[in-house]
Amino acid sequence: MESIRDIKKHYNFFERDASNLMRVSPVMAKYADEFPHKFYEHIKDFEETSRFLKNEEVIKRHQKALKEWLLNLFSGDYEDSYLTSLEKVGFAHVKIGLRPHYVNASMNFVRIFCLDVLRKEFKDEAERRELANSLEKIIDINLDVIISSFVEGELKNYFISHKIESKMIQVAKRFVHGLNLVLLVGLMLMSVMVMGLFVYDVSHIFDGNIEKGLLSTLGSLLVLWVVIELMNTEIKHLKGGKFAIKVFISVALVSVIRKILITTLKGEAIEAQLALIAAVAVLGVVYWLIARIEA
Repeated sequence: MESIRDIKKHYNFFERDASNLMRVSPVMAKYADEFPHKFYEHIKDFEETSRFLKNEEVIKRHQKALKEWLLNLFSGDYEDSYLTSLEKVGFAHVKIGLRPHYVNASMNFVRIFCLDVLRKEFKDEAERRELANSLEKIIDINLDVIISSFVEGELKNYFISHKIESKMIQVAKRFVHGLNLVLLVGLMLMSVMVMGLFVYDVSHIFDGNIEKGLLSTLGSLLVLWVVIELMNTEIKHLKGGKFAIKVFISVALVSVIRKILITTLKGEAIEAQLALIAAVAVLGVVYWLIARIEA
């Protein structure tokens, strides 16, 4: 299953769409009690309805879940927790043996019901069209995730050791998350040490060695900038963002630039400095290519 961020991107679902759905939420809440009853009128002729909805207790529980699902459809909060809730819906339907065909048919009813509410409540055609567009996207996302969960659920039947595999994957995910937290703490400690290096380099200026102090300070600032970029990248990664390779290229690039500054101060051989300049050129080209690809 893809991340909710990628799914929304594939459907061109943006913050404006979330805002549009939140605007509809109070209106749709007026129809929240009516929705389960209309839904049951739609599915009463389905061949397998009586097999799954056997008694009044099950029906009430199902109608309550339908109402909550409809309200969440317009909550405006469509992050990882929302994706997880949709996956649970899909797996629940797989567990009882419901065919995907009935999910598609039911979602078509939801689409028609909600669009009908928009026609009743929003008279301005341009506004209604924009709200309907956002509604279509979130319904398609729901259908996509639920049907994908069906596929995953059916595949699980082919793996005898699925429970063990799932637990191992969960443990591995938590372990990786823990390592990422350790990495973040390490970067925080490194930033403190770089600040100490910066103060040490600045002290050279006051000792009268201005050239060494300025160049060393510049190198320290470059290293501090890299550490900040690494911390920002790691924070985004912990929040579910993509792994930014170009940040690590920038680490190597800044390290070589700092080495050039140091070799300049020490007056090392011109061959060594030319080699470092060539390395900067190569890393610069690689950074530019990766930046273009990521863009």
